[in-house]
Amino acid sequence: MGAPPDGTRFVLPDAAARRVQVVTSLRDLFHGWGYDLVEVPSLERYDPSHPRAGQSFKLSDRDSGVLALRSDFTPALAQLVRLAHPAVAGGAARAIRYQYAGSVWHAIDPELARTREFTQVGIELVGVSSARADAELIHLARESVRTVGLVPRVEVGNPGFVRSAFASAGIPLPLHAACADAIDRKDRSDLADLLTPLQIEREAQRAVLAIPDLYGGIETLDLARRAVPWPAAHRELDRVAGVLREFEDDSDLMVDLSMARRLSYYTGITFRAYTLDFGQPLLGGGRYDGSLLPAAAGFSIGLERLMRALTRRSATVEPPPRVLSLDDPGARALRDAGVRVVRALSTELAAARLEASERGIPYLLVAGALEAVAERGDDLGALEAILEARGEGPRG
Repeated sequence: MGAPPDGTRFVLPDAAARRVQVVTSLRDLFHGWGYDLVEVPSLERYDPSHPRAGQSFKLSDRDSGVLALRSDFTPALAQLVRLAHPAVAGGAARAIRYQYAGSVWHAIDPELARTREFTQVGIELVGVSSARADAELIHLARESVRTVGLVPRVEVGNPGFVRSAFASAGIPLPLHAACADAIDRKDRSDLADLLTPLQIEREAQRAVLAIPDLYGGIETLDLARRAVPWPAAHRELDRVAGVLREFEDDSDLMVDLSMARRLSYYTGITFRAYTLDFGQPLLGGGRYDGSLLPAAAGFSIGLERLMRALTRRSATVEPPPRVLSLDDPGARALRDAGVRVVRALSTELAAARLEASERGIPYLLVAGALEAVAERGDDLGALEAILEARGEGPRG
């Protein structure tokens, strides 16, 4: 059958085990904060207005309808809210907290080295819109990175600041997306090339050109007020300041007012989380009131990217099983105590010993007794105690 399709991958046992551990840790974190786990279909009805319609894998249904593989969890969760909580979907103020984990699929240009199938883990806080709600999500973004053992750095921005600056400067709407992209890439040269042909005042042009450099600590907000003088932009800065005031400890937070991606989708605070010595964001999200629901915000974690960051930090390998067994009741007792036990492929004692030796398994369990196949480990006594406590000691 050959290699899997471009952009997909097989996951071997060590990596699969680490992925499960990471997802479980994140689920436990979110559950502790009141986020309930939900599931949504992998198949959706194809919708040209879907935020990622251009990346959807389209499928033909038997009734001639067009389906699509899930390309983003957020629209699916919004549909779940509309079905399960119609009052909230209609604007009622009531907090709903959901968490999710699963695969998404993106159709890509096969000439580009990108992923087609990947795993997202995330949360959505629906039905409320406030600085306190935004701060909760940013706090959980930071804790998500900490939970898996990495050091977080969370960058907080507000695309509304960029949007208001464009309006105040008089930049034509058709150019907003291109200018926002240049700002998000912190490319002042590209931005200047877009602004130069426009008939806007020099001071307005200077203010917009200052935005890519508005990055740093909390003091960046004061710098922004001086560099971008318009009242509408200052109101958007007040939003950021209000969220940051919710934090007792803001040591891991940075302000990035050049964060301008998906300008038409995000309506409030946005954020991205990084870790040291890994240049790509581990997660991203923000507030999208009115885009899919009246009040909603959330973030998603790219599991594959997170695992790459973890691999850089530590290349630990899952240890082999401790016991190879020819004794099913004894194996059951050990597994109940959390010991990894593999069932021997042959009932012949010599073949079982050879199997244990080739797989690097230190002990063979035969008729309730543990036999050291290779060098005896320091846990033999503990394993024997488990068998004796469960009534699975050696049989005479």
